[in-house]
Amino acid sequence: MAMDKRVALVTGSSTGIGAGIARYLSENGYFVYATYLKNKALIEKEFKSDKNVSILNLDVRDEKGVKDAIEKIKRDSGRLDLLVNNAAVDYNIPVEEMDLDKWNETFDVRVKGTFLMTKYAIPLLKKAKRSTIINITSSWAHETQPSFPAAAAAEAAKMNFTKTCAIALAKYGIRTHSVNPGATRTPLWDLWGVGDKEWEAMAKANPLGRNCTPKDIAKMVKYLDSEEAEYLNGEEIYVNGGNHLKSA
Repeated sequence: MAMDKRVALVTGSSTGIGAGIARYLSENGYFVYATYLKNKALIEKEFKSDKNVSILNLDVRDEKGVKDAIEKIKRDSGRLDLLVNNAAVDYNIPVEEMDLDKWNETFDVRVKGTFLMTKYAIPLLKKAKRSTIINITSSWAHETQPSFPAAAAAEAAKMNFTKTCAIALAKYGIRTHSVNPGATRTPLWDLWGVGDKEWEAMAKANPLGRNCTPKDIAKMVKYLDSEEAEYLNGEEIYVNGGNHLKSA
């Protein structure tokens, strides 16, 4: 690893938004620790040949696993400049059909995982001259989502935790933000039966006439971690073309 590169850790990087963030950072001056939970082949296809990416197997719900991952980064790099908490899980299940296991899994990944990653990354983040935590969150934190009750409730908790950390960790020079992506075409949407027709309709309904991309999100992550944004803290940034401002 080149010591002049900023060091980033991005969870949930095997596909979708996480992969897009890790890829963009690796192409723009970062050394990236990219984590995956199950699909090793997929993340290796994406990053195995990238000398600026180190692949880590990590379950963000597992405290020991989180500690081990942070310890590896400490041994290899000695510091951490940017933590991106992106790992997530969703279930399109209404309240009356939601079982406790899926509810707990959603909270464990989205909330407990964010807490564990943040808690154990703090010592390394404190070693950096300028460090940032960015939680990939959702406007669902402020909305009712009858089809995704667990994810919406978890995002509300995650959003408050983000704001709390912005104040609590500022004394260490660590800034904390949340980035709320708009509808972004990833394999997750395929599981819900969203196809070309639906994506075209969503793009037409967006104020800027297109859907969000992983690169759009990655650009914001990089900006919030940059010197230009060094006086920003606790921001909640929507990367959705202004879609959240629509009345319906």
